[in-house]
Amino acid sequence: MSRSLQGLTVLDLSHALSGPFGTMLLAELGADVIKVEPPGGDHFRPSNGGATFAVVNRNKRGIRINLKQPDSARVMQRLIERADILVENFTPGTAERLGYGYEAVRARKPGIIYASVSGFGQSGPYRELRGYDAVAQAMSGIMAATGEPDRAPVRVGPSMIDMGTGSYLVIGVMDALRTRDRTGEGAYLDFNLLESALSWMSQSIARYSQTGLVPPRTGSALATFSPYQVFEGQDGQIFIGASTQKFWLRICDALGLGDLADDSRFADMPARVANRSALTKIIETVLAESPVEDVLFRLRAAQVPCAPVLAVDGVVVDPHVAARGVLTAATDSAIGEILQTRMPIGDGRPPRSAPLLGEHSREILAELGFTAEDIQTFITSGAVLDRPAPDS
Repeated sequence: MSRSLQGLTVLDLSHALSGPFGTMLLAELGADVIKVEPPGGDHFRPSNGGATFAVVNRNKRGIRINLKQPDSARVMQRLIERADILVENFTPGTAERLGYGYEAVRARKPGIIYASVSGFGQSGPYRELRGYDAVAQAMSGIMAATGEPDRAPVRVGPSMIDMGTGSYLVIGVMDALRTRDRTGEGAYLDFNLLESALSWMSQSIARYSQTGLVPPRTGSALATFSPYQVFEGQDGQIFIGASTQKFWLRICDALGLGDLADDSRFADMPARVANRSALTKIIETVLAESPVEDVLFRLRAAQVPCAPVLAVDGVVVDPHVAARGVLTAATDSAIGEILQTRMPIGDGRPPRSAPLLGEHSREILAELGFTAEDIQTFITSGAVLDRPAPDS
C-alpha cells in the first residue's frame, strides 16, 4: 500500500487506547503524528507492562506540554497552524475549557480536520459520563449476547470497541481529507464508543425489530447456524462451521457421518439448530477418535470452514502467520524487544518505537521555528518539558 498521508501532520491530543490506535493507523499511512502528552504522560504508558502504549503509539513523535501553563499557548498555536488533522479524546467540554475546542482551533486553522473521540458523543444525556470499552459493550447489547447460556454475560476479550472506534476515525478522516481536496473545507468529526458498538449490533437490532427476539448467549455457537461452534477434540478444541447445507453435507462426508445426512433431526438448518445439543454430542464423539490435526486435514481437504482454537502462544508460531510476515521482532525504547503486529494498512515497513515521554520536545519546537532561547524559556517555565531524568 502507498503511504498516502505522507506530508500531512496529525496533532494527537488523545490518550488511552481508542484515539491513539486511530492516530497510529494514520501514521501507518505516512502521516507525521505528533503526540502531545501532559507532564505525567499518557496514563496508559504503564498499562499491560508498557506493551499497550508501545503498540498504539509506534511511528509517532512525542512532545510533552503543560496545557495549563500560559506559555504553552504559543507552542500550541504553532502546532495547530502546522496541523492538517487534530484528534482529541478528552471528556466533552474539556477541550473547550482548555481553549482548544473545534471553534477555537478552526479560527486559527480554517481547513483543519478536527476529530473528537469520547464514550458517548458530544451531545446527549450521557455526554459527560466516562466511557470505556467494557461500558460500551455492556450498554450496546454485545456483553449480554456474549458468553455461555447458563452463565453471566462476559466481556469480549480484546478491546474491540476502542480499536474499532479508532478504525472508524481513520475512515472518517480519509473521507474528510477527500472532501477537503475538492472543496478546501475542513470538518468536525464526532466518534464515540457506544455508537461503534451499536454499529456491530446492527443485525441483532434489525432482527429484534422484526421479531421481538433478544439475541441469546450461545457461547462459541451462532444462534442461527448449526453446527457452527467450538467442539472438544481428542487433544484440543476445534471450530467447525456450516453456514449452508453444502457445508453440512461436506462435514458429514469428511467425518464419516454420512448417515446423518438422512436423519430428520438434522435435515435442514432449522432442524439442526433445534437439535443442537444432540448434534454436538455426536460430532464430539467422532472428534474424540482422532487428533485435532487429523480432523483439520480432513475438513480442510473438504473445504469446510474450520480452525484450531489457538492461544497467543500458538498464534506466534503459526506457520501461516510466519509466512505472511505479520509479526516483527522490534526493540521499543522503553520496554525492550517485543513482537509488533503488522497492521492491515500501511506499507509493511518495520515500525519505529513509540516515543519516550517528551523525547522529541526540543526537536519539534525547533521545527516550529522557535529559537534556542525560546526553547530554553519553555523548558524552564514548564510550559514544555523534555525527557524526564532517568531516576524520575
